[in-house]
Amino acid sequence: MYMASVALAASGEAKHRELDPNLLVDLLWALAEPGLGIEHMRVTSGPGHIEVVFFSTAPDAHSVAVTGIHLCETATSSAPQLKGWYVVPLRGE
Repeated sequence: MYMASVALAASGEAKHRELDPNLLVDLLWALAEPGLGIEHMRVTSGPGHIEVVFFSTAPDAHSVAVTGIHLCETATSSAPQLKGWYVVPLRGE
């Protein structure tokens, strides 16, 4: 099993809101297809910052990171609850 962490940050008015971690987990599970290999997610959040850790049976850590980024980008672009949130670019990617 591999894991990867994806960070989200808030802009504008969203900086002052703390997002319920359970809500984000529910949104991400709704987007995750069974074939992606995601086994578990852990979300921590504070005002203006969220970290999502994905645990997966993918063949390598890079695949988990790509899947996690894709799920988070899809969630931030489609869920009204995530208006003003964006995926923080990875360094060196």
